[in-house]
Amino acid sequence: MKIEYDIIAKLCGLWLAEGDNRTNSEITFTNNNKNLVLFFHSNITRLFDFKNLPRLYVYSPSRNHRPTLPINATHKYYVDERASKPYFIYRVSDVEAVKKWKRLVDFIRNKKKFYPFLLQGFFAGEGSLKFHFKSKSRALRISQGKPNLLIENILNSIRITFDYDQQKRNYEITGRNNLEKLKSLDISMMHSEKHKKFLNMMNSYKQYHYKKGFLEKEIYNFLAHPFSTNELANKFQRSKARITRVLVKLKKEGKILNYRIQSKDYWIKKDQNLIMISKRKEKILKLLKAPRLTSEIAKSFNVNWKTSFRRLKELKKLKLVIQDSNGYWRRRECKKKVVAI
Repeated sequence: MKIEYDIIAKLCGLWLAEGDNRTNSEITFTNNNKNLVLFFHSNITRLFDFKNLPRLYVYSPSRNHRPTLPINATHKYYVDERASKPYFIYRVSDVEAVKKWKRLVDFIRNKKKFYPFLLQGFFAGEGSLKFHFKSKSRALRISQGKPNLLIENILNSIRITFDYDQQKRNYEITGRNNLEKLKSLDISMMHSEKHKKFLNMMNSYKQYHYKKGFLEKEIYNFLAHPFSTNELANKFQRSKARITRVLVKLKKEGKILNYRIQSKDYWIKKDQNLIMISKRKEKILKLLKAPRLTSEIAKSFNVNWKTSFRRLKELKKLKLVIQDSNGYWRRRECKKKVVAI
């Protein structure tokens, strides 16, 4: 079954952070978060057709608490009085599958494009946060028993500064610029509790204060590619209203254009010579390789005549189509690049 490489990279990150990668006979993953164990199981079993049924070892502080997971695996229960909460050890045996898995892990870890997803897996498995609002102390940590070259390569590649504490056996990342970069990489998204804590920590920062005119200049330079108002608000950490005021000012000055697509405004520099349309309008243009009546287009998309006519009028306003005296719509030659969103 096909599985996306970003999912595989997250899976690798989890396993490298928490798993036992020394054995050659089974794949093992340990964690106390049910959702991560379920994520690991559902995706590793999509990757490989294991010969044996997975085994799930459940360790609880007492015999009275025996959590189960809704997976097809043999459950075995044990008591670990040192544990503050139940944790799970997931194991599946298959020598051939382990060989394939380790080759896949080596492939993923050597591709920089997968670094953000590997880092998400590492943080979900072994990450923690230190945040004290009064002292303004903020830190993100990734526990590792000894220095990990892969983690250091990942952090160096995205220009994150860090320290490894030999005594505490973890990597510690501090500083707003570092943490903002990690936020942009969605480092905490795989673990809901950590994600909530991380966003609360980041929201405790005060807004950056830009010099007069700086925001206008930065947004204008940023619009070499199309972005929505919400995307710009998130990028520059300002309210949608504040970003809209800047965009409207730039539009009045004739520097940028906006295109309304599915109730969202997308903005682009005027000198980019570009027109933005919806995916539906793109399909209409492809259909108009040959002249068509409005009724023919409506029939092709299984919509009523009025709906198709409105879309065609919008395309006509953009000077992408024209209607002849017989009612047939045709594509117009356009020197601008047309981008569908």
